[in-house]
Amino acid sequence: MLIASSTALVVTTVMSGIPGSTSAENSLRSPPDFTLSISAPFRTSVTMKRYRNGEDILNSPPFHLITSAPMTECYGWYGLRTADPLHGHAWKVRVYAARNSKVVAACAKARDGFEADLNEEKEFFGLGQLATFETFARFTRKHFRWGDAVSFLHSQYQDGPDKCMYVPDSGHLRYLVWGVTRDQQYTVVASVSVSHPKLANWPEVQVVNSIEALKRDRHYKLIEKCSPQEFEPSLIAFDQLVDSLKMR
Repeated sequence: MLIASSTALVVTTVMSGIPGSTSAENSLRSPPDFTLSISAPFRTSVTMKRYRNGEDILNSPPFHLITSAPMTECYGWYGLRTADPLHGHAWKVRVYAARNSKVVAACAKARDGFEADLNEEKEFFGLGQLATFETFARFTRKHFRWGDAVSFLHSQYQDGPDKCMYVPDSGHLRYLVWGVTRDQQYTVVASVSVSHPKLANWPEVQVVNSIEALKRDRHYKLIEKCSPQEFEPSLIAFDQLVDSLKMR
């Protein structure tokens, strides 16, 4: 059910006929039921989907992405929708009917995104490391109305220069929020593709040879310290969308 108001679009999950779970442990748990209040800039092509444990959310044989917990996903676009993933601003909010202990640990003691090591494919889909390497920046602890979380900027690449790594570019940069609800029953994973006007555009990117060199790079320092409103979309605006989440 989609309910429009003058200031925001409120998206509510709706029960539907979804095949049964393949896991006895989670077979009686339904996909989470929640609402989001979505401001106009994020309102393009908003869709809500629900999955039970063991369902293939990719549905693109021979490739499969099997969720390990009941999950509800709301996704859409900031601004204009584009077929080019490197130039659009797609976003999604996923809520899993499971408490992820690695997220709890990250909220409590991780010092940065490298140490938190949160990867949705590994945590909820049983997959190994898909990317050749990942970079993290701007690690922050957050407190939302629904629970505690960490946020960070993340880039991952399927291929990279031998024994080196790319400095984050606008085409591969994502802003992520990982958290656990106050009742410890659900894990929230939200993300949005973001860009910064002073970052390079793929493939005109810089290469460094170590994590230490990465952290000294001026573009890395820029995204670490600049105002959250310099990104498109604003990190503050996306935090507000995530903060509007209400479990039902």
